[in-house]
Amino acid sequence: MIDLAQLHRRLIVSCQAPDGSPLRDPGIIAAIAEAAVIAGAAAVRINSAAHVAAVRQRVTVPIIGLQKVVDQRGTQWITPTLDDAQALRDAGADIIAIDATLRERSGTPVNLLLPAVRDLGVLVMADIDDLESGERAARLGAELVGTTLSGYTTAQQNRLGGPDIELVRALSIGSAFVVAEGRIKSPAEVADAFDAGAFAVVVGTSITDPMALTRRFLAGTHTLTKGASS
Repeated sequence: MIDLAQLHRRLIVSCQAPDGSPLRDPGIIAAIAEAAVIAGAAAVRINSAAHVAAVRQRVTVPIIGLQKVVDQRGTQWITPTLDDAQALRDAGADIIAIDATLRERSGTPVNLLLPAVRDLGVLVMADIDDLESGERAARLGAELVGTTLSGYTTAQQNRLGGPDIELVRALSIGSAFVVAEGRIKSPAEVADAFDAGAFAVVVGTSITDPMALTRRFLAGTHTLTKGASS
Protein backbone atom coordinates (compact mmCIF):
# COMPACT_ATOMS: atom_id res chain seq x y z
CA MET A 1 0.00 0.00 0.00
CA ILE A 2 1.08 3.59 -0.55
CA ASP A 3 2.23 5.88 2.23
CA LEU A 4 -0.44 8.57 2.67
CA ALA A 5 2.21 10.94 4.04
CA GLN A 6 3.16 11.74 0.46
CA LEU A 7 -0.28 13.34 -0.02
CA HIS A 8 -0.22 15.48 3.11
CA ARG A 9 -1.03 19.11 2.25
CA ARG A 10 -0.62 18.34 -1.42
CA LEU A 11 -2.74 18.91 -4.51
CA ILE A 12 -4.53 16.03 -6.22
CA VAL A 13 -5.81 16.63 -9.74
CA SER A 14 -8.98 14.96 -10.97
CA CYS A 15 -8.51 14.11 -14.65
CA GLN A 16 -11.92 13.25 -16.02
CA ALA A 17 -14.04 14.24 -19.00
CA PRO A 18 -17.85 14.37 -19.11
CA ASP A 19 -19.98 12.50 -21.64
CA GLY A 20 -19.80 14.24 -24.99
CA SER A 21 -16.34 15.70 -24.44
CA PRO A 22 -13.71 14.93 -27.11
CA LEU A 23 -11.27 14.46 -24.22
CA ARG A 24 -13.11 11.33 -23.04
CA ASP A 25 -10.46 8.95 -24.34
CA PRO A 26 -8.00 6.85 -22.31
CA GLY A 27 -4.95 8.17 -24.14
CA ILE A 28 -6.01 11.79 -23.80
CA ILE A 29 -6.86 11.42 -20.11
CA ALA A 30 -3.46 9.77 -19.57
CA ALA A 31 -1.70 12.71 -21.23
CA ILE A 32 -3.66 15.20 -19.10
CA ALA A 33 -2.74 13.24 -15.97
CA GLU A 34 0.93 13.16 -16.94
CA ALA A 35 0.91 16.91 -17.55
CA ALA A 36 -0.65 17.48 -14.10
CA VAL A 37 2.03 15.33 -12.47
CA ILE A 38 4.84 17.12 -14.30
CA ALA A 39 3.40 20.37 -12.97
CA GLY A 40 3.47 19.06 -9.40
CA ALA A 41 0.28 17.09 -8.67
CA ALA A 42 0.91 14.56 -5.90
CA ALA A 43 -1.79 12.17 -7.16
CA VAL A 44 -4.54 11.95 -9.75
CA ARG A 45 -8.18 10.93 -9.56
CA ILE A 46 -9.41 8.90 -12.54
CA ASN A 47 -12.80 7.54 -13.62
CA SER A 48 -13.08 3.98 -15.06
CA ALA A 49 -10.73 1.03 -15.17
CA ALA A 50 -9.82 1.69 -18.81
CA HIS A 51 -8.68 5.21 -18.00
CA VAL A 52 -6.86 4.08 -14.85
CA ALA A 53 -4.92 1.50 -16.89
CA ALA A 54 -3.91 4.12 -19.45
CA VAL A 55 -2.86 6.61 -16.77
CA ARG A 56 -0.85 3.95 -14.91
CA GLN A 57 1.32 3.61 -18.00
CA ARG A 58 2.23 7.31 -17.83
CA VAL A 59 2.58 8.19 -14.12
CA THR A 60 4.01 6.68 -10.95
CA VAL A 61 2.12 8.85 -8.43
CA PRO A 62 -0.85 7.37 -6.57
CA ILE A 63 -4.04 6.95 -8.57
CA ILE A 64 -7.44 7.35 -6.93
CA GLY A 65 -9.71 5.20 -9.08
CA LEU A 66 -13.47 5.38 -9.28
CA GLN A 67 -16.27 4.10 -11.45
CA LYS A 68 -19.28 6.35 -11.99
CA VAL A 69 -22.50 4.35 -12.43
CA VAL A 70 -26.00 5.69 -13.10
CA ASP A 71 -28.82 3.48 -11.79
CA GLN A 72 -32.29 2.95 -13.23
CA ARG A 73 -33.60 5.99 -11.37
CA GLY A 74 -30.99 8.23 -12.96
CA THR A 75 -29.01 8.57 -9.73
CA GLN A 76 -25.23 8.56 -10.07
CA TRP A 77 -23.12 6.44 -7.74
CA ILE A 78 -19.37 6.22 -7.29
CA THR A 79 -17.98 2.65 -7.38
CA PRO A 80 -21.13 1.01 -6.01
CA THR A 81 -19.97 -2.63 -6.22
CA LEU A 82 -17.00 -4.72 -5.22
CA ASP A 83 -16.60 -5.85 -8.84
CA ASP A 84 -16.15 -2.19 -9.87
CA ALA A 85 -13.55 -1.73 -7.15
CA GLN A 86 -11.64 -4.88 -8.12
CA ALA A 87 -11.51 -3.81 -11.77
CA LEU A 88 -10.03 -0.48 -10.71
CA ARG A 89 -7.50 -2.22 -8.44
CA ASP A 90 -6.49 -4.59 -11.22
CA ALA A 91 -6.06 -1.63 -13.60
CA GLY A 92 -3.54 -0.01 -11.25
CA ALA A 93 -5.46 2.16 -8.77
CA ASP A 94 -3.84 2.58 -5.36
CA ILE A 95 -6.88 4.13 -3.69
CA ILE A 96 -10.51 3.33 -4.51
CA ALA A 97 -13.14 6.03 -4.11
CA ILE A 98 -16.60 4.80 -3.15
CA ASP A 99 -19.92 6.51 -2.50
CA ALA A 100 -20.31 6.54 1.28
CA THR A 101 -23.36 8.80 1.55
CA LEU A 102 -26.38 7.80 3.61
CA ARG A 103 -28.62 7.69 0.53
CA GLU A 104 -30.79 4.61 0.07
CA ARG A 105 -29.21 2.31 -2.47
CA SER A 106 -30.17 -0.93 -4.18
CA GLY A 107 -26.66 -2.40 -4.16
CA THR A 108 -24.20 -3.38 -1.45
CA PRO A 109 -24.58 -1.22 1.69
CA VAL A 110 -21.61 0.91 2.69
CA ASN A 111 -20.98 -0.96 5.93
CA LEU A 112 -20.28 -4.10 3.88
CA LEU A 113 -18.74 -2.56 0.76
CA LEU A 114 -16.14 -0.35 2.45
CA PRO A 115 -14.35 -3.10 4.43
CA ALA A 116 -14.61 -5.46 1.45
CA VAL A 117 -12.82 -2.92 -0.76
CA ARG A 118 -10.11 -2.50 1.87
CA ASP A 119 -9.65 -6.27 1.84
CA LEU A 120 -8.61 -5.98 -1.82
CA GLY A 121 -5.34 -4.51 -0.54
CA VAL A 122 -6.05 -0.90 -1.47
CA LEU A 123 -6.90 2.20 0.51
CA VAL A 124 -10.41 3.64 0.49
CA MET A 125 -11.48 7.22 -0.13
CA ALA A 126 -15.05 7.62 1.09
CA ASP A 127 -16.91 10.25 -0.93
CA ILE A 128 -19.50 11.82 1.37
CA ASP A 129 -21.95 14.72 1.38
CA ASP A 130 -22.38 15.67 5.03
CA LEU A 131 -20.89 15.33 8.50
CA GLU A 132 -22.88 12.25 9.50
CA SER A 133 -21.84 10.24 6.45
CA GLY A 134 -18.24 11.36 6.89
CA GLU A 135 -18.10 10.31 10.51
CA ARG A 136 -19.62 6.93 9.67
CA ALA A 137 -17.07 6.35 6.88
CA ALA A 138 -14.23 7.10 9.28
CA ARG A 139 -15.65 4.62 11.81
CA LEU A 140 -15.86 1.98 9.08
CA GLY A 141 -12.15 2.39 8.39
CA ALA A 142 -11.89 4.67 5.36
CA GLU A 143 -8.36 6.04 5.17
CA LEU A 144 -9.55 9.21 3.40
CA VAL A 145 -12.87 11.01 3.65
CA GLY A 146 -13.64 13.32 0.74
CA THR A 147 -16.22 16.10 0.64
CA THR A 148 -16.71 15.21 -3.03
CA LEU A 149 -20.49 14.88 -2.98
CA SER A 150 -21.36 17.83 -0.77
CA GLY A 151 -23.76 19.96 -2.81
CA TYR A 152 -24.59 17.18 -5.26
CA THR A 153 -27.15 15.20 -3.26
CA THR A 154 -30.46 16.05 -1.61
CA ALA A 155 -28.97 16.95 1.78
CA GLN A 156 -30.35 20.44 2.45
CA GLN A 157 -27.26 21.73 4.21
CA ASN A 158 -25.24 21.14 1.05
CA ARG A 159 -26.85 23.78 -1.15
CA LEU A 160 -23.67 25.75 -1.71
CA GLY A 161 -22.20 27.61 -4.66
CA GLY A 162 -18.60 27.22 -3.55
CA PRO A 163 -16.55 24.57 -1.76
CA ASP A 164 -17.93 23.25 1.53
CA ILE A 165 -15.15 24.60 3.72
CA GLU A 166 -17.28 24.28 6.87
CA LEU A 167 -17.74 20.56 6.26
CA VAL A 168 -13.97 20.22 5.85
CA ARG A 169 -13.52 22.04 9.15
CA ALA A 170 -16.09 19.92 10.98
CA LEU A 171 -14.69 16.62 9.71
CA SER A 172 -11.10 17.58 10.45
CA ILE A 173 -11.91 17.86 14.16
CA GLY A 174 -12.07 14.05 14.20
CA SER A 175 -9.34 11.61 13.28
CA ALA A 176 -10.19 11.25 9.58
CA PHE A 177 -7.84 12.41 6.87
CA VAL A 178 -10.15 14.85 5.13
CA VAL A 179 -9.81 15.51 1.41
CA ALA A 180 -11.45 18.73 0.28
CA GLU A 181 -13.09 18.29 -3.11
CA GLY A 182 -15.89 19.96 -5.02
CA ARG A 183 -16.25 23.40 -6.65
CA ILE A 184 -12.71 24.55 -5.77
CA LYS A 185 -11.98 27.18 -8.39
CA SER A 186 -8.95 29.17 -7.22
CA PRO A 187 -5.63 28.93 -5.34
CA ALA A 188 -7.22 31.00 -2.57
CA GLU A 189 -9.90 28.34 -2.07
CA VAL A 190 -7.21 25.65 -1.95
CA ALA A 191 -5.50 27.63 0.82
CA ASP A 192 -8.85 28.05 2.62
CA ALA A 193 -9.36 24.29 2.59
CA PHE A 194 -5.93 23.65 4.08
CA ASP A 195 -6.52 26.33 6.70
CA ALA A 196 -9.74 24.51 7.62
CA GLY A 197 -7.79 21.32 8.27
CA ALA A 198 -7.82 19.47 4.94
CA PHE A 199 -5.26 16.68 4.62
CA ALA A 200 -5.21 17.09 0.83
CA VAL A 201 -7.19 19.00 -1.81
CA VAL A 202 -8.62 17.75 -5.09
CA VAL A 203 -9.20 20.12 -8.01
CA GLY A 204 -10.71 18.86 -11.24
CA THR A 205 -12.88 21.02 -13.49
CA SER A 206 -10.92 24.23 -12.95
CA ILE A 207 -7.74 22.53 -14.16
CA THR A 208 -8.73 19.77 -16.59
CA ASP A 209 -12.05 20.68 -18.24
CA PRO A 210 -11.54 23.23 -21.05
CA MET A 211 -15.22 23.06 -22.01
CA ALA A 212 -16.36 24.16 -18.55
CA LEU A 213 -13.64 26.80 -18.37
CA THR A 214 -14.60 28.18 -21.78
CA ARG A 215 -18.24 28.47 -20.71
CA ARG A 216 -17.14 30.26 -17.54
CA PHE A 217 -15.23 32.87 -19.53
CA LEU A 218 -17.98 33.16 -22.13
CA ALA A 219 -20.23 34.45 -19.36
CA GLY A 220 -18.00 37.52 -19.28
CA THR A 221 -18.47 38.17 -22.98
CA HIS A 222 -22.24 38.05 -22.55
CA THR A 223 -21.99 40.60 -19.76
CA LEU A 224 -19.84 42.89 -21.86
CA THR A 225 -22.19 42.61 -24.81
CA LYS A 226 -25.18 43.44 -22.67
CA GLY A 227 -23.40 46.43 -21.14
CA ALA A 228 -22.30 47.78 -24.51
CA SER A 229 -25.84 47.74 -25.88
CA SER A 230 -27.50 49.42 -22.91
